[in-house]
Amino acid sequence: MSHHLIATLLTFGLTLRDRARTARTRADDEGASTIEMVFWSVALLALAGLVYAAIRAYVNGKIPGIS
Repeated sequence: MSHHLIATLLTFGLTLRDRARTARTRADDEGASTIEMVFWSVALLALAGLVYAAIRAYVNGKIPGIS
């Protein structure tokens, strides 16, 4: 489960990076701040996903010991 999530987030991040790089190479710099905000939002979302996966794995590992 977590490998699929990590692979999906990595693919999405690489695609976003390529799109941001293409947008930055244009002659006009309009929208650069928006692209930067989107990049940071995706990075924080990916971090939240990784934290969620780690906490879920920890909790699922402790469940058998409760009973």
